[in-house]
This record gives sequence, C-alpha cells and structure tokens, in this order.
Amino acid sequence: MLAVRKNIIYIFLAAAFIGVGLSYGKIYAFHLVFLVSLFFFPYKKAIHFFVNKPSFVFVFPAFMFLFYCLSSFWAPNLFFSIQYIGYLFFGMSIIYFPVFSIEKQRQLTIIIIVLGACLLLELLVCLLEMYSSFRYPISPYSKLVSYFGHGYKIDSNLSANIKSSIQAVPTGFHWNPNNLATLLSIALPFTLLSNNKWIKYFGTFLLLIVLGATNSRAVMFSVLLMVIYFVLMEFRFTKKILIGLFCLGFVLVLIPQNYNPFHSINRRITDSIEAVIGIVEDNKQNTNSLGVRQELVKNALDELDENLWLGIGAGNSKFIQQKKGMVAGKITSLHNFWLEIMVDVGLPFFLIFMSWYFRLVYKLILIFDNNNDVQLIYLSKSTCIAMLVLLVSAVSCSSIIYFLPFWILISIALLLVKLSEKKDSLAT
Repeated sequence: MLAVRKNIIYIFLAAAFIGVGLSYGKIYAFHLVFLVSLFFFPYKKAIHFFVNKPSFVFVFPAFMFLFYCLSSFWAPNLFFSIQYIGYLFFGMSIIYFPVFSIEKQRQLTIIIIVLGACLLLELLVCLLEMYSSFRYPISPYSKLVSYFGHGYKIDSNLSANIKSSIQAVPTGFHWNPNNLATLLSIALPFTLLSNNKWIKYFGTFLLLIVLGATNSRAVMFSVLLMVIYFVLMEFRFTKKILIGLFCLGFVLVLIPQNYNPFHSINRRITDSIEAVIGIVEDNKQNTNSLGVRQELVKNALDELDENLWLGIGAGNSKFIQQKKGMVAGKITSLHNFWLEIMVDVGLPFFLIFMSWYFRLVYKLILIFDNNNDVQLIYLSKSTCIAMLVLLVSAVSCSSIIYFLPFWILISIALLLVKLSEKKDSLAT
C-alpha cells in the first residue's frame, strides 16, 4: 500500500498521457487509475492550499470548472453540457492532483522521466506504423479496434492505394494523426532544450520524422515558427552542427518520397497559410478539410452574434453545428478550442481565460530568467514554449477539452510556479 501511495501520481499521469491508447470504448485505463487515486488524493493539502488564498494562476482552473457548471443552466442542450463538464472534471483532476501531491523538485523530475518514457514508447509504435504492417490495436485504422469497443474507420470501398496511404499515417496512442501531432508539438521544446545530447538530437529527429508523417497543417505551421525561434535564439552553430545539418538534409533528399515523411511538409504549411487567409477573406475552400473548418467557424461566429457574444453554455458549440445540420453531414466538434471557449461561455470569459494563460506563461518566463537552477530553467523554458506553440497547434484537435496531455502541460506549468515560489520563500 505504501508503494502505491508513493507512486500513484506517476501512474496517474502516465495513464493520462496514454489516454485512449489504453481503453475499451469510452472507458480508459486513466479512468480506473483515477478511481484508485481518489483514495490517495491529498485532501488536507488541497483544503490548506485554498484556505491560504493562492494566487490567480492557481485558483482560475477551479473557477473555470464552476463557471462551466453554472453555464449549463442556460444551455439549450443539457446533455452536451453534462458531457463537457465531465471532460473538464477529469482535466481539473489532472491539473490539481500533481499540484497538491508534489512537494519536491526531484518528484517533478521523476514525472518528466515517466512522461518521456511514455513518449519514447509511443514514437517507437509510430515508427512501426509508418514503416511496417504493424498497426497499434486501438487505432481507427486497425482491424482489431472493434475488439476494444471502437469503430474501424477505413471504408472498404476505398482503393488499395488509398488504403495503403492511410495505413502509413501514424496515430500512436492518441487515436488520430492530428491529436498525435499536437502532442508532438508540445513535446518538441523538451527535446530541443534538453542537456542530454541523445534526447536533444536523436529524440528531436524521431519527433520530427513522426510529426512529418502526420501531415497536420496547423501543427506543422506552429513547429515551423518554433524551429525559426530556436535557430535564431537558442542554437549556437558550431562546425560540427552545421556539418550534421548538411548531412541530414542530404540524406533526406536521397530518401524516396514514399518513405520520406518530410516531402509534403512545405505543401502542408502553404495550405495552412492559405487556409488562414481564406477564413479571413471568406474564400470558401471546397476541395479539402479546410472548407469544413471554415464552415464550422462561420456557424460558430453566427451563433455568437445571435447571443451577443455571451456564450450559449458548456459544450453547446456542438449543438450549434447539430442545429445547422452538421458540417459534412457528421461533424459537430468545432476544431478550434479557443473559439470553442468563446462560443460556450462567451467573450468576457474567454478574455479572462487568455489573461490567465498568458499570466502563467509570464510566470514561467520569470522563472527561467531569474533562476540559477539548470533543471528549473530547462523545464520552465520548455513548458513556456510548449504553451505558446499550443496556441496554434491546438486547432488541429477536434477539441482540446478531452486531449489529456494539455492538462498535463498546465499541471507542470503550475507545479513549476509552485516549486519556484517555495524555493524563493526558503531563500528569504
């Protein structure tokens, strides 16, 4: 029992990281671990924490949850609200369980190691999906997925070539390529900034290989911005690094297109920029998923106007699309988490949410700017960059609300603030 108590937080976060990758239908291994974790949740520490009037960045997630619960009273569809609040409840548990449980920096380091091991395992699974006939069983492209309470997503009427192309797209533990790509985008700063050369170079290389194969437009655009930042601000180019980059580029040119996940990145990034311009200029994209996203956004903005930008209630961004007949006959998720917040709970709350988000980013900047601890600098800078990258890459997911790594990232950010403040108080 003592061993479980000591390690439950690490098991809890590993299960949250894997998410749907270990599940049967709507029941995840994470949900089962959550139930066990309730017996070990530090209730006294939680009460003591809130009684001592913590700062805005720590209180806001709880306030967010309560406000979403309140918004369900004016929501037109109560079922969507209850479902959404359920997702949010698990997100809050991921945020606060580590914040109340972790007291030492060494424990946070163990969390990063555990999550890094999960990531490495997922990358290996993705490489097998890309370059062999293997397919992770709990994937929409696996014929075994029906045994796990999920539906097989490859239409039997598709041609052999199209089926083959789909089979080469990795999904890992995160069900679809867009969710996987979003995860990799927030993991990339942690490999790029690592002091371990194996993680820094080999880990980053694996991440980019898999990321390129996902073909996620928004994520590729966000990663491009991140890479430009790192090239300009973080890297000091020695002769060895320049030679290594030249050799890498040369090898990628020689790899046949069928096996080279980078060959379509330029086109996909261009498509992303054109999509943004298209939405702003209201130019309808009819040939691909961009048109679907534009219609989703238009429906949402029209509903916001009708409701004076005050929101229609938790989870009811889906109800809007359903009311309008569903985009492409089946899609209800807005595929834009930031707009989703505005639609559900209104522009005023969205502005408060964003002020909290950027306040947390600012606190992370203060940590790595005013600290001598190498580990704190590395983790705070990586987390800060990951949160900024997520501003763009989050639009790849159908919704961030049930994308559990998002809540893990927020939890790590709050933990860093907590540990930094504790360290400062001890120093004084």
